[in-house]
Amino acid sequence: MDEAFAHVEGSVRKNKKGLVPPDGGWGYMVGVGVGFTFMLGFGSSNAFGILFNNFFMEQGGASGLPLVIGVYNGALSIAGFLSGIALKKYSFRQVGLVGAGLFVLGDVMTIFVQRTYQLVFTFGVVRGAGFGVMIPVSFTAFNCYFTKKRTTMMSANQTMSSMASITFPMLVTYLLAEYGFRWTLVLIMAVDLHLVFAMLVMHPVEWHLVKSNDPDAGTELTQPCDVLKGKKRKTESCDESVVKMLTGDENDVEIVENKSKSRHESLQKSLIKVIYENIELDLLKDPRFVSTLVGLGFAFVSDVTYLAMEPMLLFSYGFTKMEVATCVMVGAIADLLARFFLAIITYFYVVDSRKIFFAGTCVTVVLRVALVTSSELYYVFAITVVSGIVRCSVQVLFPLVLAMAAPDNFPGALALHILFSGALMLMADPLIGILYEATGSYVFCFLAMSFCCLICVVLWTIEYCVYRKNRS
Repeated sequence: MDEAFAHVEGSVRKNKKGLVPPDGGWGYMVGVGVGFTFMLGFGSSNAFGILFNNFFMEQGGASGLPLVIGVYNGALSIAGFLSGIALKKYSFRQVGLVGAGLFVLGDVMTIFVQRTYQLVFTFGVVRGAGFGVMIPVSFTAFNCYFTKKRTTMMSANQTMSSMASITFPMLVTYLLAEYGFRWTLVLIMAVDLHLVFAMLVMHPVEWHLVKSNDPDAGTELTQPCDVLKGKKRKTESCDESVVKMLTGDENDVEIVENKSKSRHESLQKSLIKVIYENIELDLLKDPRFVSTLVGLGFAFVSDVTYLAMEPMLLFSYGFTKMEVATCVMVGAIADLLARFFLAIITYFYVVDSRKIFFAGTCVTVVLRVALVTSSELYYVFAITVVSGIVRCSVQVLFPLVLAMAAPDNFPGALALHILFSGALMLMADPLIGILYEATGSYVFCFLAMSFCCLICVVLWTIEYCVYRKNRS
């Protein structure tokens, strides 16, 4: 979900007259920090199946893998949503360092796990929440520092992320062979410590504003930067006391002060109020938006679960760790090349993002089934390459599809997408794990992933038919 938070918050930011973001300078350091964040966050996650294959086998099977992945992505999505809210009150570095601390803490705790339920908490909840917190920080800081060079710098960052996806499976395979499981986790934790430095460079943009030749520049900048020093909201305290009627005389009344309960209830009401203010529920009144939201959510469940479970399937085919790592790397290379060509095509031609996404999802329905029909090495490699190419349409284009569904309120639509996708992963991935536990086969798991894509295809087909009928 690397593009998911690319436009967390859109607002008008006012700076001193004549001062504008540097569009470089310290912004390059921020760009490097963003690049490291996604390299380390997505890189090790893409090698999850290879890293923990033996661990799950020792636990009696891979049924716990979808549960861990579901919790990880659910925690990531929910933490990302809450991080966007926190950025309205706290600085980039304050929020970012919390995320980096959680991420590294999850790494440290994962070193000592002995059971699947422990991994669910350490890797799924703690590490996932840490990464979820850092994603909005990274994108928001990036958007504040760059205006003219934003597309170029973001392309460079996405390339860094893709390169990590290519190299990490091989790196993890080598480390496992040389140092074993526990020491590999230690080395990954040591590398992830760089995230602390990545968050430390997220300075407030006001520190690095530069003078502009345009005298009117800087008076009003349309950027998602109104998050550095948000105004504290005043909340009224309710239920300051509890009135308790005594048994006995009806006129005797005891007023019991219960400050702790009052603060707890006030906190709950404040939290609900903040969440409600940041979710545009009116969007759910539009059937077309709901169709888009649900379709995108199920497509994401299929995509994320596939990345985690494909290595486990290949191990069950009898592939070696090097063959599995090579296969995963080939898929990542195909994804990177597809992104490159898509960028070129969209530069010269205007394309319908929704139609490309729909076509890619239709192909994915077939690919998920095709992968479990043969265990021949080159056949699996071929399917993985095509899956990598098609995955580009899902990962890159989904923000544009979401923007088409809610062109006037993209931040609100994105918030709903984050929450819905996170909740869906928390429910669907454990069910896929239960399916594996019941059948002892990955075939039904991949059929379930195909079914998730099919839901998107059917929903959007029905929507298209209804919409076309109404137009005619």
